[in-house]
Amino acid sequence: MKRILLLLSAMFAFVITCAQQSLIQKGMTNFRIVYPAGTDSLEHLAGAEFQEYMGRIAGAENRRQGTDMAIVYIGRTRYVEQHYAQQLAQLRDDGFLVCSDGHDLAICGNTSKATLYGVYDFLEHHLGCRYYTPEAEFVPHLQEYVLEPFVEVKNPAFRYRETLYYYPNHSQSYADKHKLHNRQDLFRDWGMFVHTFQHLVPQQRYFATHPEWFSEIDGHRMRDGQLCLSNPQVLETLCKNLDSMMRAHPEKTIWSVSNNDNYSNCTCPACRHADSLYGGPSGTLIHFINQVARRFPDKTISTLGYQFTRQSPRQDCPEPQRPDSNVNIMFCSIECDRHLPISTNPAEQSFRNDMEGWGSLTDNIFMWDYIVQFRNFMDPFPNIHVLQPNLRYFHDHGVRMMFEQGTGEDNKTAWMELRTYLIARLMWNPDENVDSLIHDFCQGYYGAGSPYVERILDDMTQQVVRSKKRLEIYGYPIDAKDTYLKYLEYYETLMDSAFAVSAGVEETSRLWYFQLSLDFAALEMAMYEALPGYSFFADSAGVRVLDSSWVRRADAFVQGCKLFGIEKLHEMGYRPEEFRADIERFCQKAQGNSLARGCKVTLAKPFDARYDAGGAQSLTDGKSGILNYQHNWLGFYGNEVDATVDLGAEKKVSEISMDFFFYPLSWIFAPKQVTFYVSNDGKNWTKVGSRNGDNPPTLATPEIKHFSCQLDRPIKSRYVRIVAEPLPRIPDWHRAAGNPVWLFTDEIVVR
Repeated sequence: MKRILLLLSAMFAFVITCAQQSLIQKGMTNFRIVYPAGTDSLEHLAGAEFQEYMGRIAGAENRRQGTDMAIVYIGRTRYVEQHYAQQLAQLRDDGFLVCSDGHDLAICGNTSKATLYGVYDFLEHHLGCRYYTPEAEFVPHLQEYVLEPFVEVKNPAFRYRETLYYYPNHSQSYADKHKLHNRQDLFRDWGMFVHTFQHLVPQQRYFATHPEWFSEIDGHRMRDGQLCLSNPQVLETLCKNLDSMMRAHPEKTIWSVSNNDNYSNCTCPACRHADSLYGGPSGTLIHFINQVARRFPDKTISTLGYQFTRQSPRQDCPEPQRPDSNVNIMFCSIECDRHLPISTNPAEQSFRNDMEGWGSLTDNIFMWDYIVQFRNFMDPFPNIHVLQPNLRYFHDHGVRMMFEQGTGEDNKTAWMELRTYLIARLMWNPDENVDSLIHDFCQGYYGAGSPYVERILDDMTQQVVRSKKRLEIYGYPIDAKDTYLKYLEYYETLMDSAFAVSAGVEETSRLWYFQLSLDFAALEMAMYEALPGYSFFADSAGVRVLDSSWVRRADAFVQGCKLFGIEKLHEMGYRPEEFRADIERFCQKAQGNSLARGCKVTLAKPFDARYDAGGAQSLTDGKSGILNYQHNWLGFYGNEVDATVDLGAEKKVSEISMDFFFYPLSWIFAPKQVTFYVSNDGKNWTKVGSRNGDNPPTLATPEIKHFSCQLDRPIKSRYVRIVAEPLPRIPDWHRAAGNPVWLFTDEIVVR
């Protein structure tokens, strides 16, 4: 009996083996492709890509000829409908079916684009292809590939998946291989996208004649704020303008009607009453948006759960509000800490409350998350460990549209390759093994240098978690001197080891791009002298001497940025060349033998304790400020800067200078005027010059403004005095018009 069973088992195995077919046989492809009737261009592309990659894997340009070939069904063919109807019924969004009976293969998506996704997925998971970047792929070489019976139905966790990053927007192929949407996909459906009050009721057109349509703050109407949502004329005007836009673009199905990018919601008596009636500012917004949505029932109206509307409308109010079915909530995580996952971070309880509050009111949520450091694109920013748990949290709380904001479609950032790769994989399936993904990516992309890169990634992550300090998307490298950059010197030695074992130009180039993030951090640390051994200056017999090796490193960083196409270091601009120029200015100011260095400073008006930088003496301590007003800048709120320096003895003075920070977004302006004086007794002053300040109407571009007075001839003086007069108030063009201004200064230099 045993012999009979063994014989039957062997015969069954033989039959199965004979029934199986090879897609690759003896180094040649062995299949033909069958399309459905009425095949579109995307399905043809899916078939062409399958043919192309299988040819590269087999290493043969020509298909093997003959009738005994596998059939590869691409798209919704009759074969798939007849044999896999149950599996087809399980598809949703842009999910796909990949299946084989061991002889033939079928790849069919819920959409034509999904069929293309299925092709790339099969090549990756069954053949071993990898798509690291648009320029870096791994394609294996196989002599044989035998089909096994299998059925896979794959649906996405999120029906919309966009990461606003360089690769998906500069390579449609990369986006498709990673099942990503991009800007082109977005604007195919969206008529307007985010912060649209300013476009629907533009202040340039309406404020002069209807200031009552705009936010009232402290009794004053603001140009650059929000709309007065309790005013019925605002609703009528907005809907009229929106209707005109929709008529011009009838094919667009989603229109954003959303608050501008600021906290200046209207606080007029009518809006305050609406807030109390409808459950807070978000309730007033939803009451307004629902009225808009009801006028356009065939469109989706998207609005923002962001900043002052992040909290969902309270339901314990006289007239509780919830979004209508055609209202989409774009919910944002801009304030969140990234050192721990949102789901377990004690500091993010309020965010969880808000997320879950909106989730209880609607299932139409578009999640806007943030994944880079926006003021310092090339800072390492180790947030890799929170990507998966945050995506899981969003998915588990009803989010089905996911937008991960990186550096924008035209900018690059540190760790861009790995970060984009991971996010793409996790937006499709948040349950993938992240450690395996990172290891697989690093091995394939960095080659022999991979272990050193992985060690840096892991150690930086551990330092962030252990520190229990916030990881901010608007932070700076200096904030990490005790966390992920604490062991920067060690990471640099690891990179030296990685370069030592790298094989070939491609691996070395990829390591160099990774190294640029450490270079940027090192240059920042050297300007702050925040870590041992990191300084642009060396001590020579008590004199600060410029260390030329750091100057060369700054030059090499800029050259590297040019080579890799890195054009911005900050979301609002700031080119690498500008960074280099600021380093040059920093070195010149800190290196020169200022007569004021270490001298006593007396201030006639107090500085603000929130930005003390070390007090009055910080103005002569030799530490220059850079583009971060929170370090080495002394802040004055509403006060003039009136500083007197005692040089200790009469000295020949030829030049007096002082720098001021300019960043109107944070209410920081240049002085209206700076006046320079000298004296021998500290009582009787001689004015030697004055300079007027420039305050252009721009919000978000930081700048350091230099004020210098060159004397016609050297004057012997013991005392030097500088008076910086602030603007009387924030200008009318600014959203905070009428408030006092900030002055920030860093160092008085006397030559």
